[in-house]
Amino acid sequence: MSSSLVNTSTSSPPSGTQVPPSLREIARAANVSVATISMALRNHPRVSVATRGRIQALARELGYQQNPEVTRLMDYLRRNRSAKRMESLGFVTRLSPEELVKQTPFFREFQGAQARAAELGYRLEHYTVDEDMTEARLGRVLRNRGVRGIVIGPQMEPGGRLELQWEHFACVAIGYSCLWPETSRVINDKMQSVHLALGELRRLGYRRPALVMEQWTDDRLRNHWLGGFLSCQFRYLPKSAHIPPMMEPSNRKRMLAWYKRWKPDVLLGVELAESLSFLRENAGVEVPGDLAFAVLDKQTEGRWAHHAGIDQMVRNIGITAVDILGGYLMRNEMGLPAHPQVVSLPGVWVDGETAPPRSGER
Repeated sequence: MSSSLVNTSTSSPPSGTQVPPSLREIARAANVSVATISMALRNHPRVSVATRGRIQALARELGYQQNPEVTRLMDYLRRNRSAKRMESLGFVTRLSPEELVKQTPFFREFQGAQARAAELGYRLEHYTVDEDMTEARLGRVLRNRGVRGIVIGPQMEPGGRLELQWEHFACVAIGYSCLWPETSRVINDKMQSVHLALGELRRLGYRRPALVMEQWTDDRLRNHWLGGFLSCQFRYLPKSAHIPPMMEPSNRKRMLAWYKRWKPDVLLGVELAESLSFLRENAGVEVPGDLAFAVLDKQTEGRWAHHAGIDQMVRNIGITAVDILGGYLMRNEMGLPAHPQVVSLPGVWVDGETAPPRSGER
């Protein structure tokens, strides 16, 4: 055999460098099999929690470190032993499939999550919690189907809960509308979105911005939109331009009095169509001539694509949720995390017809 194909090096590691132990050496020290060591270091549920803890502590003491390249390779091989048996993940909401499609941002998040799951070798399926499919029944269905990973989709109402036997699942939530379980989350950075929008509106010539949305809408998001607006108002706007947010636009009498009192030149919020229509009819407001607007949840396609505002890049939210979930599954980390992550993704500003440039102050 050619010597060029044979590694004849007998050099030892530099002085002072500790050679990490092999799995066989850890197995001898722990007096268990190599297979048990391998499963314990991967948090495999076939090994008891107590035994896993003991073996992982021993491995750290002996200086063991996982090789990330080997870890990724072994995870790939385990998930691809049978191409016909792709592991399934769950995307759980309280919306029917038809309702999910109608809620465009939620559906885009689902599409992003589904696409990323396929890239990682998983199949993502939507499950609805309702009167027929209760949480208890859904938990049994998911376990019977071998689902280990769950993405908790956004809910319409604030303060929601999802009660499953979480010790059997890894999970990641999208947004703050579902407050329980307290797990890792992926969200659009609402405060960054508000600061970015107000900065762009100022660039376009607007000097009296006002936040308009229903209180419950902001409550779904732990009041990040309101907090972002007030902090930006306090830091960057003169006191004469400190317009109090309108958090009850459905109260038409109050809305009209608020507008006449404060005379904003641009509204920032979500679901502004009804409020603007009301002001047109009852205050003679021309949009966008007298009153421009920008939205914090801009749609890039369809009927409202011409609106100015923040594109939350919602597909990326779904993609990131599956990336985090995939990491939990690769490490066999079932149950709620002891230290949940919150990953905030920035939005981007998109100019639109509803907030045309203005020159000078009004």
